[in-house]
Amino acid sequence: MSYSTLLSPFQVADFTLKNRIVMPPMVIWKSGEDAEVRDVHLKHYASCAGPGLMIVEATAVSPDGKLHKNQLGIFEERHIKGLSRLAETIRKTGALPGIQINHAGGRSTPEWNWGLTPHAPAVDGSIRPDSPECRALNLEDIHRIQADFVSAAERAVKAGFEYIELHYAHGYLGSQFLSPLTNTRGDRYGGSLENRQRFLIETYRACRDAVEDKALLSCRLGIIDKDEGGLALEEGIDTAKKLEAEGAPILHISRAHGVPDSIRPEGSSFDPLLHLAGEARPALNIPVIGIGGILDPGTAEKALKTGIADLVAVGRGILADPEWALKIIKDKADDINTCRQCSPCLWYKTPEKCPSRLAAGNTI
Repeated sequence: MSYSTLLSPFQVADFTLKNRIVMPPMVIWKSGEDAEVRDVHLKHYASCAGPGLMIVEATAVSPDGKLHKNQLGIFEERHIKGLSRLAETIRKTGALPGIQINHAGGRSTPEWNWGLTPHAPAVDGSIRPDSPECRALNLEDIHRIQADFVSAAERAVKAGFEYIELHYAHGYLGSQFLSPLTNTRGDRYGGSLENRQRFLIETYRACRDAVEDKALLSCRLGIIDKDEGGLALEEGIDTAKKLEAEGAPILHISRAHGVPDSIRPEGSSFDPLLHLAGEARPALNIPVIGIGGILDPGTAEKALKTGIADLVAVGRGILADPEWALKIIKDKADDINTCRQCSPCLWYKTPEKCPSRLAAGNTI
């Protein structure tokens, strides 16, 4: 089978990707509580050579917004040195080095935050914070976290990253502001769609002004909630259009708090999550990254040719076989050790037990 579309170069603003394969941000919980880059990170990303864009896992912008005690951090100047080594490691593979910056909001706990109290837009929504200690953000907290995002974006540029992704998906802080399931505020940051979008738009604008043209500034945007009364698809797409109007050159489309199966058209072989990119793409004039269930290169090529997305993010496929992209490039796609779709995924908790990685002879 030909993978000519998948392997074709792609231009985003002034940056050229060598192909349309994206390694999305996937946490490996190896930093230690100091949130520093370790040699294991360098080894991991170097082993995944091949994609045109590689995005470093969710990296905390604030010490009170960590999503795990061993998450990478970008909230202090001391983090730049290790992150610079990581960006250079990725660059040497031929990929554009990217990083996702994140605040977990109500999905954090004091245990992960060195004892600091986690914050959320509200604490009385139908989806509650993960920690009973969590308290609602006041305006001072909101502006401080926005400033943390800006500082993190500036550090990412200093470290040599050329793609920076604000994490507005998967139930973390951006999603918490956008979704009526988690945002019950009565001020200018809650209520109407425009108010629920305000944190996201303001934060993107401030980071854009700080980054300027030194890097592509994108967002991983969750455009729908699974449950009734949550973020509606049209609201998510409206948010995507507003981010485009703010200058976003590309968007990484995903879910907020889950994705309904009904989003997948009858007879489609694609994952419902991947169809979200297909819903957003026609409404935008910028490229979109699609993600969801892409385990083999045939699915990736078909998704691109059918117009669901402009680039495809391959998550578990690359976790299961770090040479996923390289084997396609070398015309050895038949040798890919395909993800077995274990439920739950063994890689995330005990990567040394991942059967596909073991078959490929890889450890981490």
